[in-house]
Amino acid sequence: MKNPLLVSLTSHVLLLTIIITFTTTTTCLAIIIPQQFREAPKFYNSPNCPSISDHHATTTTTHNNFNNDDDDNNTTKSGKFVCSAAAVHVAMTLDSAYLRGSMAAILSILQHTSCPQNVFFHFVASASAADGGGESALGGALAASFPYLNFRIYSFRDSAVAGLISTSIRSALDCPLNYARSYLADLLPPCVRRVVYLDSDLVLVDDIARLAATPLGGGAVLAAP
Repeated sequence: MKNPLLVSLTSHVLLLTIIITFTTTTTCLAIIIPQQFREAPKFYNSPNCPSISDHHATTTTTHNNFNNDDDDNNTTKSGKFVCSAAAVHVAMTLDSAYLRGSMAAILSILQHTSCPQNVFFHFVASASAADGGGESALGGALAASFPYLNFRIYSFRDSAVAGLISTSIRSALDCPLNYARSYLADLLPPCVRRVVYLDSDLVLVDDIARLAATPLGGGAVLAAP
């Protein structure tokens, strides 16, 4: 693995992104493949974890679409969660082809962090999947396996990058969703200042909070291994 590389980017939102990129790419699939997964146990914070409610939070319209709580109450709670300084933000793309890998990655994150209830997941799915009902199916699968997971799914319009992908690139990289990571500053709520982006083929064996707390320096907005 290469040494971490700090890159300065210009953005209207100062989003500090730690990107862990391996060989896995996202496959363009419009059809949702039914998959069943067992329900994961609920993971609890250790006693020394900071409380979300004790940190300053600015309400946003971000909400968890798949909890059974009252919508208005859920929007307020989730908005405060997302903007809390105690939250650890994780971003991943989500599609049916790599759903099994995403499930494994989520489970490994929750298993190895000291403060699993402080982790908020931001999943980016293709807008074409959303138009076909796939986003709801993907969200439903996540909620069924992780009923207590704090997450939101964002729709990424393929047209944003479809015309920018080189025709000479290998076919495994020609899916627009592969490049959604570059648009996290536009997709995520403005109050999110730092997010860890993970590919769907990863299994974490250490605390995600340690990675999220990696110093990036004064002017860096992106780091990659």
